[in-house]
Amino acid sequence: MAGLIIITNLYPSSWDPNRATFNKQQFQRLAKRLPLKILVPVAWPQWFKLSKAQKREGGEQVRYRPFFYTPKVAYPFFSVFMLYSLLFTSLGWIRRQRPDALFASWAYPEGVATAMLAKFLGCPFFIKVHGSDVNDFGKDKWRAKQIVWAANRAAKVFVVSNALRQKLIAMGVPEGNISLVYNGVDQEVFYPDVGDRKPSNQLLYVGNLKANKGVMELVKSYCQLIQSEPEAELVIAGQGAMEATMREYLQQHSASEKVRFLGSICHQQVAAEIRASRFVVLPSYAEGVPNILLEAMACGKPVVATNVGGIPEIVSEETSILVPAKTIEPLTQALQNAWQRNWSSPQIAEHAKQFDWSKNIQQVEEVIQKALNKDEDKSVVSI
Repeated sequence: MAGLIIITNLYPSSWDPNRATFNKQQFQRLAKRLPLKILVPVAWPQWFKLSKAQKREGGEQVRYRPFFYTPKVAYPFFSVFMLYSLLFTSLGWIRRQRPDALFASWAYPEGVATAMLAKFLGCPFFIKVHGSDVNDFGKDKWRAKQIVWAANRAAKVFVVSNALRQKLIAMGVPEGNISLVYNGVDQEVFYPDVGDRKPSNQLLYVGNLKANKGVMELVKSYCQLIQSEPEAELVIAGQGAMEATMREYLQQHSASEKVRFLGSICHQQVAAEIRASRFVVLPSYAEGVPNILLEAMACGKPVVATNVGGIPEIVSEETSILVPAKTIEPLTQALQNAWQRNWSSPQIAEHAKQFDWSKNIQQVEEVIQKALNKDEDKSVVSI
């Protein structure tokens, strides 16, 4: 087969090297089984800040091109803006690749734009749904209608959790058009410590510093935790708009000296910080399947997280403590319980082995090949 063209904004670059590393892990492995190229739309305000070398990076495999849109307005038309951006910057390149199919990784606007582009090119397409692209944009009726329109025309829609599958079904996507494939973990990077180690005083958060990630609930609960566990230290890896507010709250509660803000860190450093921690905490309001929890468990570390999205599907009582979202007292109690509990690192790591990239790639390839073969059979019958 000639292969796939993957269209997604969720991919690392030199100016954002830690963005969606899970996609890079998956696509690099998939490229060993199927020929593929990756087309990354870059928001135009960022694009015009890039050097000529940055705009050309990626080589033959990855192509970065600008995505033109109207900032902060006309969100329901972003899929159209992306379609015209793709046609304007990359139509000739796409045609030269002669793809068997397109593959959008993110439902909106990529998924909808890819559906329209595939119709224009006369080829099948796939969509991969991650979480916020449906959980958030699905609340807007115009974007939700577009997502359903695209999903109903896709050869298959990949979801990373059963919760997302049920969400799409409720929106109007046929169950038979949805394929559940959990993400994997790079076991060569995320693995448990060898030998015994004194319990760490560190608890770790990794993610964007946004309100809907529960970061204010995190710092408030942490300030309560240190009243009973004064040796507890909080490490925060990530960046975002809420950092200043978080720092201010910690300063007001005399806890800032016990908290380290690392900013955005690379994949290997994430693994090292996990292994150096007592447990990982993620108090998000909504999620698909957050890879940081899979990675924590692969390192043999327990997790404290909110009972949202696909999180309950990937953890167990032996690996986690779950709490309701947007709460402080239950989160504080969970942090205390996790701090005091005697966890079994080998049992946690064993649980994580089921989330394997090899299994993921095999399932994805099988679904793609089956769908494309089905389309070929239809073409033969129609002749």
